[in-house]
Amino acid sequence: MYGQKLLPGLYMEPKAYKIAVFVKWKPITMTFGKNQFSLFTIGGFSTPLSNYVIDYLPLSLGLGSTNLTARGMIDYRRGTFTVTASAAYTWRSNVTIDRPAYFDTEQHNTDEVEMPNVTYYQLRAGYRGHYLIAEALLTNMTTLGGFDITKNNMPFPSNRMNASTVGGYIKYTFKKITELSVLGSANFTVAGRNVGQSTAFNAGVFYAFYFGKKTRS
Repeated sequence: MYGQKLLPGLYMEPKAYKIAVFVKWKPITMTFGKNQFSLFTIGGFSTPLSNYVIDYLPLSLGLGSTNLTARGMIDYRRGTFTVTASAAYTWRSNVTIDRPAYFDTEQHNTDEVEMPNVTYYQLRAGYRGHYLIAEALLTNMTTLGGFDITKNNMPFPSNRMNASTVGGYIKYTFKKITELSVLGSANFTVAGRNVGQSTAFNAGVFYAFYFGKKTRS
């Protein structure tokens, strides 16, 4: 679809680039016999680097907003069995669309769209070994505001988008090359609002760069 004309003056550009920076801190670790509890805090920033059409859902490559995310995570581990619960809040900046006015629940004579913020909740449990991680996941995304897709209309960037998904995640780290890992996941939408009921599959390769290593006795 590269350079394909969709509407007069509107082209679909299938390339999107984004930069993201996250910081993770573990302030608390407690051990009781074979049980270990850890508390993590995560802060993140992301923003798009390319200009793409955002007002063409569900074919848009993204929503075009700059995001600030704060996440808290509690991790329980007993041997190789783990349970992790997390909650996150994402602030999203306003975005601009390629038209001078739009209608959601009222008329707006501007190209600026106010984006609702989002909360995320996740519960995951499974096996965590030295080289293999295999977990089941339950995830919920709730948009704090927005409006429903109107009849005889396409989705809009500031729509309310809620979804609950179940799925699985697996990651394998190679024993002889511990910097290199392969990972995959799958999830299915079991409930939602203004979100399609879909099954998604993901696969990837992960390589870690270590700037310093600790020597273990």
